[in-house]
Amino acid sequence: MANRKFLKMGRFGWTLISTVTVVLVASALFFFNLFDLNPLALFGGDDSNATEADDMSEETAQQVEEVRETVGEENQDLGQFVSDTHDFYNETTGYGGISSLDWDRQREEANLILNTLEDKLPEVEDNVLQADLERIRELANGVINEKESGHVRTLHRMFHDLDIAMNDYNTYDKIWNAT
Repeated sequence: MANRKFLKMGRFGWTLISTVTVVLVASALFFFNLFDLNPLALFGGDDSNATEADDMSEETAQQVEEVRETVGEENQDLGQFVSDTHDFYNETTGYGGISSLDWDRQREEANLILNTLEDKLPEVEDNVLQADLERIRELANGVINEKESGHVRTLHRMFHDLDIAMNDYNTYDKIWNAT
């Protein structure tokens, strides 16, 4: 008998459930739009360009090792800059932080990146590293001039990959193939 009452909610019950569902969905959409959040970033973000560390081919692993042997030794002070900047991006963009960036802090870091590259770039002899640093310069200028979270995401990925290549950074499960 009680089971029959549960199934027979009537028009009022279904209207109430439908209204509550619509309000919850509309509230979630409003919240994500209001705070410019990407719901996918809360659940891991866009990993389509990433390579899992376990799935890395022997060729890619060999390339990473070659870069470590050449570029990392010649540019130790640049390696420290890469490590510090990667730590900054881990702190400010990790675990969904990319969805709610402090743009003043991001611009401040972009200025620091540009100032450091102005000093360090002429000393870099490796063409691949030079190209990566030029791309980082472009992205840092983009962060200063535009509020585009894609620039910050790409900067983080580039510093992540450079940190792996230059500093034996091994607390990773993905290589973003950004560099």
